Amino acid sequence: MCAGAIVQARILRIAVGCMNPKAGCAGSVLDMLHVPGFNHQAEVAEGVLEQECSKLMSYFFQNLRERKKK
Repeated sequence: MCAGAIVQARILRIAVGCMNPKAGCAGSVLDMLHVPGFNHQAEVAEGVLEQECSKLMSYFFQNLRERKKK
């Protein structure tokens, strides 16, 4: 859904902190941002502040799981 919105909005550049190997269409599972038939392709910079983003994602989902237990 996000990749489709990026194409529709014709966003030129995307910065991705950490990829999700299980889901995603910005280069992890699929690469919707570089499909030759689409009328727009976006430049993707992967691994921007990767360690910091990974820590934030881990903290977020750990916190979410803990709240669900209560």
